[in-house]
Amino acid sequence: MKVDSVNHPVSGDTDAPRCRAILIRFGAISAAQRVSTRISVLALAGFALGTEAFVFVGHLDAMAVALDVSVAAVGQLATVFAFTSAISAPFVAGAVAGMERRRVLVVGLVAIGALNLAAAMLTTLGGLIAVRVLCGLATGLVGPIATTAAAELSPPEARGRAMATVFAGVTLAFVLGVPLGSLAGEVFGWRGTFLWAGMIALIAALIVGLLLPRIMPGPRVTFRPGIVLGAPGVASSLALTLTGFAATFCVTAYFGPLLGALLGFSGAGVGAMQALVGIGAIAGVVLGGRWADRSSAWGPLLTSFLLSAAMLSLFGVLLLLPLPQGAMLALLLPATILGAAALFLRAPVVQARLVAAAPAHRPVLLALNGSMVFAGQGLGAALGGVGLSLFGLPALGLIGAAVALLGALLVAATAQHWKGPAQ
Repeated sequence: MKVDSVNHPVSGDTDAPRCRAILIRFGAISAAQRVSTRISVLALAGFALGTEAFVFVGHLDAMAVALDVSVAAVGQLATVFAFTSAISAPFVAGAVAGMERRRVLVVGLVAIGALNLAAAMLTTLGGLIAVRVLCGLATGLVGPIATTAAAELSPPEARGRAMATVFAGVTLAFVLGVPLGSLAGEVFGWRGTFLWAGMIALIAALIVGLLLPRIMPGPRVTFRPGIVLGAPGVASSLALTLTGFAATFCVTAYFGPLLGALLGFSGAGVGAMQALVGIGAIAGVVLGGRWADRSSAWGPLLTSFLLSAAMLSLFGVLLLLPLPQGAMLALLLPATILGAAALFLRAPVVQARLVAAAPAHRPVLLALNGSMVFAGQGLGAALGGVGLSLFGLPALGLIGAAVALLGALLVAATAQHWKGPAQ
């Protein structure tokens, strides 16, 4: 057994491609470069996860017509996936915490790939819901394990940036994975979005299996809510993640219908706007990664929630104003970028605080944070569905803005935790 530069056990050179092993042996690739490459491979797992989670949202209208159901009903595919992930991820991550990381990641990615390929063949909403439930279960094998591995491979002073890199894989899905999936749906019909997501997951599984070294696990960690949630700052951190994603997904879960009503966009147009979400998200992750390793995060967190509220409200207000399409586009372009940046700025900050709060429970805490991400998505989709059914499309942005303001109040109420260094 060998130990790398950050004292984490990894396999020998025989697990790497032969040419890479030679470079490592002769010092052509430094220890820092090896860690950076490994974390980039882990980001690919996040890319596959982000793609499959959101790839179909630009084609809700077409899916509703094909399945003979309402748009609100199809929107609940996001809800069941999110709530399944939220409930199961801590238990799944705890159960596999004692297993070798690379193997778990490959199994999870293969499962997600196969399930998305199966979804492309289904003809009923019930069948798609069942597949989304199974995909939700599989996320516990990918998201928290990839983030945990990044933290384990990095020195303490760089863990925030390492985890941000993995999360950047999810945000990159908005720039490339989801828009290209929307384009596949435009060319091949909505089933093409699931085919695309399935292929991405299987390719990611292959690359992770070939390029990531074996990462030996820590001890198996059982999810004990009283112990884990009782650590200082854990509950408030998780609440911020839940609130932030719930606010955004009041709008994001219905992005296709909203953009159709506001701008007349469909398929490729929606994909282009999703790419802007990705650009903003990457900017937010980069900024958040820098703040994550600093002492105070109170100001950026409060500002991000207020910015989210302002940007989300535009998606409701503009539907009530008689503006020309050009003016709406000029307002929605920056709103989409800034709103995404505000949301994803918070992720690295919260993750760094969680890892510092209870290091022994790292996999479970990161899984819990992932659960809050998916629970927020599901809650936002559910709140949006209720608002859509009762009040129509304008309610989506206004409800999202109200939830974001609730997040700002939560930051203000827990200011003492965020003003001090991560401990």
